[in-house]
This record gives sequence, structure tokens and C-alpha cells, in this order.
Amino acid sequence: MMKKILVSLLLSVAVAMAASTKNSNSSSGQSGSSSKNMGVGAWIQAGNAGEHFGLDFMMRMGSDITLDIYAHLFLSDGDNSLGLYLGYYWNFYLSGVPRELGRMGFYAGPTGGLGFWDNYHSAGWDGNRYVWWRDETGFAIRMGIAGGYQWEFPKIPLQFYMELSPVIEFHYYAWDDYYYDDRDRRRNGDYDDTDVDWKFPDFYFRVGLRFWF
Repeated sequence: MMKKILVSLLLSVAVAMAASTKNSNSSSGQSGSSSKNMGVGAWIQAGNAGEHFGLDFMMRMGSDITLDIYAHLFLSDGDNSLGLYLGYYWNFYLSGVPRELGRMGFYAGPTGGLGFWDNYHSAGWDGNRYVWWRDETGFAIRMGIAGGYQWEFPKIPLQFYMELSPVIEFHYYAWDDYYYDDRDRRRNGDYDDTDVDWKFPDFYFRVGLRFWF
């Protein structure tokens, strides 16, 4: 799956290269994205065992403010999850960047959103030596901040970014059914209940590409 996401990102680069725009006459760093107001793209992420990739939509709210709406969706047998998040960023572009290198800078701002997962995991050996399974459904509320680096390519309306986001997450387990039987180690047990927990801090690292139009 990760290979498919990487291929999609590379295809986005190819599409943007075909949509090349004119250079700005300014001597400072300029890009094919600076005059555009909306961007769409894809991202990959580390730090969350159930959330590895997704899509986003960004809007410029001013010369140095952007609003980012990004989402994750994965549906398969025994592994379903989705999330919808919002980020409000202040952008700080570096001055003096040569025009041929595009536009570079940093951004930071608050983020938050909601997540949902419905997973079933199982494992086992033949006979009575080892049995394990877990059926889990839950909801998450996420609040945090994000800070990152961005590079808007010269001539083409394509933007690369990478960010680190420390967050607080509240998890509500609407359904959590767990059973194990490991007779080699002389232990067994089960668990069936709703539950809540907090994760603080949790860190996500996200990398992505956006095409501006």
C-alpha cells in the first residue's frame, strides 16, 4: 500500500511538471504556487499505527495564512478507519531565496479533528497451544499543533512539505472485546468492556505534495 502512495506522489510531480507556469520577474524566491489560492494533494504519515496516508485540501486565507483540511480513509476486511482534521497555519517565507529555487519557508499553527476505527485482529496455532483475538471499535478526538517546512517548486504549481505534529488524543472505546489463551505459558484471560484513555504527548510526522490551481 505504501508503494502505491509513493507512486501516486510521483505521478503528481509528473502532472505538475506538465502544467508549468511562467517565472515571476522578482529577484526574490518565487514559485508556480504563489499566485494560486487552492491546493490538493496526498500525504504519508508515521506515528499512528492505524493511519498511514490520506488526502488534503488547502486554501490561502491571506498572504501568509492557510487553512488545511486533510482526511484519512481506509476500508478493508478487519481494518477500517477514517479521520477528518483541520489545520490553521501561519506561513513564514524565507527572503533572499534565488528565483530559480522557488519559494521556501516554515509554517506553524493549531490542528484538531476526529477519528474512527473498527478493527479485528486474530492469530493462532493449531491445537491448544496459542489463541488470540481482539475486536475493537473506537472514536478519537485530537488537538495539537503542527510545525513544518515547505518548498514551492519554481515554475510549476507544486509544493512539497514535511511537518511534525505533537498532539493530545482522547480515545473512547465503544467496543473492546479481547481474548487470549496461551497454554504454553500457563495464562489465559478475556476482556469485554467500554474504556477511555488519553495519549499525551503523541507525535505524528507527515510528508506530502500539493498541486496548486
